[in-house]
Amino acid sequence: MLKKIFLSLLFLTISIYGFERSSIGLNINTTDVEFEGRTSLEYITGVPEYGNFFINGNFLSADENLYGLGISVENSIVNYQNIIFNIGLRSVFTSYQNKDFAALPITFGAKTQILRNMLPETYLGIKANYAPSALSYKDADEYKEYRIEVDSNVVPNIDIYAGFRRVDTDYNNGNDYRLNNKAYAGFKFILDPR
Repeated sequence: MLKKIFLSLLFLTISIYGFERSSIGLNINTTDVEFEGRTSLEYITGVPEYGNFFINGNFLSADENLYGLGISVENSIVNYQNIIFNIGLRSVFTSYQNKDFAALPITFGAKTQILRNMLPETYLGIKANYAPSALSYKDADEYKEYRIEVDSNVVPNIDIYAGFRRVDTDYNNGNDYRLNNKAYAGFKFILDPR
C-alpha cells in the first residue's frame, strides 16, 4: 500500500516538473529525506486568474513516513508588497504503531525578502499547518506542523534552502508522537520563477 502511495507521489512530482511556475525540491539531514513539489493551477486549467493558486505535495521519510497533498493560494498582502502570504488546505497521511493517521490541516504561511542589497534574492519564511480534532480522521486526534526556512536563489532556476521543522501527530488513544523535530537543508529546481 505504501509503495503505491509513494509511486503515485513520485508520478505527481514528475508531472509537476513539466509545468511552468513550479518547483521540485529535495531536503535532507542526517536521518531524514523529504521530496516536495508544487505547480500553479494556471497551467493545468489554462485560466490566468488561477496563477496564484498552487497544488503541492510532499513525502517525508523520517522515523515514520508522512505523505501530504494540498492546494493553496499565495499573494502579497494588500498595500504591503514586501510580504507574501499563503493560505490553504492539505491532506496528510502517516501511521505509528499500526495506527493510521489522516488529517486535513489548514495551512498558513508568510515570507519576505531579506538583506536585499547584500545577498542574491533571499527569503525568510514561516509556515504552520494545524488540524484540530474536527479535521482529524481514522486514529488521529490532532496534527501540528511548524517550519521556518531561508531560501536563496544563488543560480538561475536553482534555489538552496535551509530550515527547521517540527511535526506532531496526536492520536485519539492518548499517544502523542513527535514525527520530526529537526533542521534540514536542500535545493529546488524552479521553472518560471515569480
